[in-house]
Amino acid sequence: MPPDAPNSITRLFRGCEPNEPLAPADPRYIDLDVVRGENVVEQYERSLRRCDPAKPDVKLFAGHRGVGKTSELLRLKSNLENPDRGQVFKVIFFDAGDALDVNDLDFPDLLVCIAGETLMQLKDANVPGFDGASKYLQRVWDDLWGVLQSEITIKDVSLETGFGGLTAELRNRPNSRSMLREEIEKQSTNLLKAVNDLLTTASVALAENDMAGLVLLIDGLDKIVRREISAGFTTHDRLFFHRHEQLSSLRAHVVYTVPISLIYSAACAQLEVGIGEHNTPVSMINLRGKDRAGVEDDSPGMKKMREMLEARCQHANVNFSDAFETEATASYLCRMTGGHPRHLMMFIQSALDELDQLPITKDAAQRAVRKYANSLLREVPSDFWPLLRLFDEPQDTIPTDDDHQQMLYLLHVFEYMNGQPWYEINPVFRTLERYRAASRGG
Repeated sequence: MPPDAPNSITRLFRGCEPNEPLAPADPRYIDLDVVRGENVVEQYERSLRRCDPAKPDVKLFAGHRGVGKTSELLRLKSNLENPDRGQVFKVIFFDAGDALDVNDLDFPDLLVCIAGETLMQLKDANVPGFDGASKYLQRVWDDLWGVLQSEITIKDVSLETGFGGLTAELRNRPNSRSMLREEIEKQSTNLLKAVNDLLTTASVALAENDMAGLVLLIDGLDKIVRREISAGFTTHDRLFFHRHEQLSSLRAHVVYTVPISLIYSAACAQLEVGIGEHNTPVSMINLRGKDRAGVEDDSPGMKKMREMLEARCQHANVNFSDAFETEATASYLCRMTGGHPRHLMMFIQSALDELDQLPITKDAAQRAVRKYANSLLREVPSDFWPLLRLFDEPQDTIPTDDDHQQMLYLLHVFEYMNGQPWYEINPVFRTLERYRAASRGG
């Protein structure tokens, strides 16, 4: 091994990046369908393959942040592009949460981002008979740039890169965002028509090349920070409810990721009518045994969590027995995640930060969990504590009011699925004296 090569603890740390989505071909990827309760990817794939290309379908892809939605979207993309599974789709995948400011994201920002990504990815696809040019889109861009050029500077204002440059301006210039949105809004109807003209032209070319059609997978919208803009009106309402007609009007099959709290909103029925079905959310890994029995090391969910750890160790070229002081230490970390994949990676990295060398000790594991517990202690509103204690045992239902939407969005309460959804407290809460006191009625 070269002298500057990372040592084992560094390799394991890097192999457990919490925010890194995994494609199906990644050796660290673990199929979790059996312990989630539903195979959402196969449901969506079947539906998209059966839909009439002339009648584009819109789907919502929900689930807790960090539960693995991006990895599952990458699996959906792989399936749709796989000739062994049927006619091949052209899939346009991008993360709007990376391209735009999730603290303040509205439809004009998203429309510009969609225009730029669609144009760029279709051009790069080199579909025979489709040159990527669009006179309609060019005209709309020229009109828009004619208004904005006195306000912003973009190095390359050609159609191929102009929308990408404007997307970056919307993200990086919050003080100018309202002005930019106002001007984009004036052109939004024409811009939407121009994007649809591009999508229609591409779909025709794809059909002529014996391809199934076009699918847009728009990730990252679940990251939009939920905050109140005005009385009873949130950033989630602004994009998903107020703009549902525009979101559902693209002339291609579209899958939007959405915050899990959205599908527990009282206005969810309006959302399904306006945009489309959400089907089954990507749920947490169920660590409990049959009929919601207690968590045991040999339950299917715990075995999958262990499999995840083994895959990370193997990728880092670290023996599992060298990574953890005892089997009980590894089991403790798995249990404390409540079946949340990102939290497992977060706990591993946090525990490794306590050490100069492997293995991960019980003390380091407990310190990692305590750090997260302390962050919960600081962030949870006082009036949430008595409400949270109701989920100390699995519950069949959860209220759809604003407080409980927040609990789902902020990962205070987890959703699970076994034929029907059920809900339980994030287990790290049980380590907090304040939570235990609330459970006792103190």
